[in-house]
Amino acid sequence: MRVFTFTEEENLRIVKVIISSIFIFLFSTLSLATTLENIPLDSWVYPAIEELYTQGLFTKLHKNNKPYTRGKISSELKKIKSRVEKLDLVLTRTQSWLLEKLYQEFENELKTQNYPFEKNEPKKIKASLNPFIYLVQNKNDSSYARGKLVMSAAFQWKSFLFKNRFIIDTKAEKEKNLFGQEWKNGLSGIFDSGYLKGDFKHFEFQWGRDYLRWGPGAKDYLLLSGFSPPFDMLKLTGELGIFRFEFFATALDEFKSLDSNFYAKRYLSGHRINLRLKSGFEFGLSEVVLYGGEKRSLEPYYLNPLFVFYAEQFNRNIDDNLLWSIDLSVTHFKNRELYTEILIDDFQYDFKSEPQQIGFLLGFKSAETFGLSGNYFTFEYTRINNWVYGQNKPWNIYTYHDVGMGSFLGPDADLVYLNLLHHLTKNFQLSFSLKSGRKGEGEIGLQPSPVPKTRKFPSGIVERTNNFILQGIFQPNAYLYLEGEFGYTSINNHLNLLDKKERNVFFNLRLTYNLWKECWF
Repeated sequence: MRVFTFTEEENLRIVKVIISSIFIFLFSTLSLATTLENIPLDSWVYPAIEELYTQGLFTKLHKNNKPYTRGKISSELKKIKSRVEKLDLVLTRTQSWLLEKLYQEFENELKTQNYPFEKNEPKKIKASLNPFIYLVQNKNDSSYARGKLVMSAAFQWKSFLFKNRFIIDTKAEKEKNLFGQEWKNGLSGIFDSGYLKGDFKHFEFQWGRDYLRWGPGAKDYLLLSGFSPPFDMLKLTGELGIFRFEFFATALDEFKSLDSNFYAKRYLSGHRINLRLKSGFEFGLSEVVLYGGEKRSLEPYYLNPLFVFYAEQFNRNIDDNLLWSIDLSVTHFKNRELYTEILIDDFQYDFKSEPQQIGFLLGFKSAETFGLSGNYFTFEYTRINNWVYGQNKPWNIYTYHDVGMGSFLGPDADLVYLNLLHHLTKNFQLSFSLKSGRKGEGEIGLQPSPVPKTRKFPSGIVERTNNFILQGIFQPNAYLYLEGEFGYTSINNHLNLLDKKERNVFFNLRLTYNLWKECWF
């Protein structure tokens, strides 16, 4: 294996990021909790919450609507803590380890919940720094090192929140969901989150930039995955009892024709209703529409959260790109979770004009498998048929800045994912994962109308990938996170070229530490 070496330029970049982290932290505004703040999708808390959700905790959380708010998670943690104190709940050793870190992460929010919405409620300002250092040994990556600094600031007073998150990165091009240009000396700066939010008990509005993820998947998500750049959107959320409703509308990047001066505006709207029962059933229905054109603007009927977009499209005789999703999670059985998601792209109600373009995901999770303490097993199978996410108009293709907004597989592909995780100690966990996938020649793009019937899946020359990863995570508290990966990838018919093979042994190391201060005023 090659020894890690750093060029003078790479060393300079990393030093700049570290010095910037220390400088900004020392002179930043003191912080305390902001309960309305959305938890970034790349946070370590999501895997911990997923594991506890499988084991029947977080009983009122709408898990399949992400991101979560810090206030919602702290509220669920408070209920768990109360149940433990009343002896209504006996925690396993692993549950105690996970909850201890979550209590530490949300300690300010747990304190803040003691303040009702009164005139004397304290104002809340939060400013945090999160430096990352990556080391990479990879045949396809000669950079070896990468530095990243995540800076966030939020101000909350009573029912209103202002939030910004800014990233400085030495290798931002490695992340498809970070859209920006390279600055001087190889650095890039991106605002990946920034919004105004208001909370009115059963109703929330959000205006600004953030990620959005719908669905129950562990590795993949079919409708809105959060893998594309974040949306600059208006988002409305309502929650009443067992029901949760979400609506959003955003403008996407313009379509520009390469051989003419033709420009087409692009827009995306979506809504979702989610049902969460105490018995361990969570059910969701989602609909999104992607539409646009040279002289098209935001359509009022696609801005109405209560309309069925599919019906409006037919009534106005417009060919837009509509997708539906149906998902279900079941945690009724102790330490077990079954889940599925079905994606329907432009439903054909006559069932004969053209074949249904669908994708589906099936998954199973198990904690304490075979009575063995500390383990967590995940199985997931995803299949996306050909022509899904495409359309006969180039501006209606389901991408944002050339990145698919749905499954990372794209159409004409399937994937088997297995993961076995074991908590060896309170601070260290080890996992082994296997991914085995097939990818046909289909891509997200223009499609014929009507779509032809296809018998072979995947189509054409099939790329076959097998990936093995051994991962270790050291996390002694909510602040320090060290992750190491060692793996092997084997690809046959690489890029759908017959007999082209690709083999790669890789090693990744990621170190991050979350810095913040606190004060009450």
